Amino acid sequence: MSVVLRTHVGELPLPVGMDNPTPREVKQLALSQQQSLRDTAIGLFELDKCKRTMVGDSTSKGISGGERKRTAIAMEYVTDTQILFLDEPTSGLDAHSALAVTHQLKRIANNGKTVVAVLHQPSSEMFGLIDDLLVLTEGQIAYFGERSGFIQYVDNLGFPCGMYINPADHLFNSVLFPVYTPEVQDRPALETSESRSKILVSAWSKSHEAATIKAFVDRPELSAISRSQLRRTSPMSVQLKYLIQRVAKNARRNPIVVYIRTAQSTILGLILGLLFLNTDKRPASVQMQNFSGAMFLSCAAQYMLTLLAVVNAFAGERPVFIREWQAGYYSLSAYFLAKNIVELPIQIYSPALYAVCAYWLIGFQQTAAKFFLFMVTCIALSMCGFSFGIMLGSAFSSLSVILAILPAVIIPFLLFGGLFVNSGNSTVWLRWIQWLSPIKYGYAALSKNQFTGYVVDGMPVGDTYLDNLQLGSFSVGVNILFVFILAIVLWCASFAALWRLTARGRGRFNQQSRNQLVADLLGPPDERFISPTASDRAE
Repeated sequence: MSVVLRTHVGELPLPVGMDNPTPREVKQLALSQQQSLRDTAIGLFELDKCKRTMVGDSTSKGISGGERKRTAIAMEYVTDTQILFLDEPTSGLDAHSALAVTHQLKRIANNGKTVVAVLHQPSSEMFGLIDDLLVLTEGQIAYFGERSGFIQYVDNLGFPCGMYINPADHLFNSVLFPVYTPEVQDRPALETSESRSKILVSAWSKSHEAATIKAFVDRPELSAISRSQLRRTSPMSVQLKYLIQRVAKNARRNPIVVYIRTAQSTILGLILGLLFLNTDKRPASVQMQNFSGAMFLSCAAQYMLTLLAVVNAFAGERPVFIREWQAGYYSLSAYFLAKNIVELPIQIYSPALYAVCAYWLIGFQQTAAKFFLFMVTCIALSMCGFSFGIMLGSAFSSLSVILAILPAVIIPFLLFGGLFVNSGNSTVWLRWIQWLSPIKYGYAALSKNQFTGYVVDGMPVGDTYLDNLQLGSFSVGVNILFVFILAIVLWCASFAALWRLTARGRGRFNQQSRNQLVADLLGPPDERFISPTASDRAE
C-alpha cells in the first residue's frame, strides 16, 4: 500500500536585510539553516534522549528499533529534500512506535514537505492520517485517489466496509485477498485472488477517478522548476567538518580498535626485541642474520597488519557509505578525506610505538638519526598498507573474496622483498616485481640505514653484506621516498576504486545519472509530454 502525505513546496526566503549577501554570509546562512534543520529533526522525531547514543548494529547494542527508524527518516529530513520516499518505515515496529512514526511523517507534511511511503498493515489510526492512497494488485492499479473516497469506492463495487472495521484490514481480507467465508463462496467469479485482481483492475480502469487522473497525465504541468527547488548540498568544508566529527566520535566510542593497535604494536615490538635481544653483542655472522631477519619482519609486519586491519574495518563501513552517498548526504571526496584525516594519527602512532619498543632491544646502531630513519620507514609502510587496504575494500564487495586474493597479492611482494631472493640474481622475467614491492624498498632502506659503515671487530662487515644483498643503488632517503610514492599511488588508486564503486556499480544511482537527472529537471519538457493541448496550456 503506497500512501502520500501531500503539501505545497516552497522556497526558503533570505533574512530581512540580506538582499545581496556576500559568499561568507551565504555560507554562514547555510550553516545556520543546517543547524536549525538538525535541531528541528531531533525535536520532530523525539530523538533528544538518544542524540548522544550510538545507533549500533547487529553486534553492538545501540538505540531501539523505533529510534533507529526515526533516525533514518530524520537523516533524509535534514537534507532539506522536498519529497521523501520511504519504503515500509513502520515495518518491525510495535503498534505504538508505528503510530508515532506515522504522526511524525504527517507533521513533516504539514511543515512543507511531501511524503510518499509504503505502509505495512497500517492500523485504523495510521490509515486515518493518509491523504492519498495507491492500491496495487499484481503490479496494476486497483485504486488511486484520496483516502477519504476509498470506502465509498469499494462500497460501489459491492464490498461494503463495516463501521468498526479497519479499512486497511478490509482492503486485504475482503477486497484483495478474500477469506473463504460462505458469503465469498457464493461469488464463483471471485473465488481466486487472481480473478479478483482482474476484476478490480478492470473496474478501476473504467472508473471516473481513473479518467480524471488520465486527464492530468495528458495535460501535464510544463512550467520549469528552479534550481532552488532541488536538494541543496552543503559546501565541501561543511561536509568535511561533520564527517571528521562523526568518524572521530566513532573512534572514541570504539576505543577497543585503538587499544588493540596499541597492544599489537607493543607486543610485536617486545617479542621481536626479546627474540633478537642484544644482537649487537653477538658474533658478526649472527648479527648479520639477526639484523636482516628483524628488519624484514618489521617491514612485513607494518605493511600487512595495517592492510588486514583496514580491509576488515572498511568491509563493515562500505554498505553505510554506499547508502549515504546514494542519498546525497555528502560527496565522495569529503568522505575519503575525512576517513584519511582521522586515520592518519593512528598510522603514525602505531608504527612509531613499535619502533620505540623494538629498536633499542634488538641492538641496532644507537644513534638518534638512524632510529628516526627506522621509525619513518615503518610509518611509510603502515601508510602504504592502509592505502592498499582501502583500495581492496573498494574494489571488491565481499570480504571473503578479498581474503582469498590477499595471499596472491602479498606473497610476491614478500618473495621479492630482498631477503628470500637475491634481487640482483633473480629470474629476469620476474625481476620487475621487486620495483612494485613496498616491502623491498622498506627493507633496502632499513638495511642501508643499519649496515652502511657498520664495523665489527674492525671489519667493515656491513658494507660487504650490503654488496652481497644487491638491494640497488638507491640511498636510504630515496628508498623511503619510494615507499611514500607507492603509498600516494595506492591512495589515488583507492579513491579511483571508490569512485568506480559509486559510478559503475550494478543497480546503483551513479553520478552521471544524477547529473543527467538535474539537467532533465532544469531543461525543457520532454517531447513526449508536449501535445497540442499541453502546448496551449503552457502558453
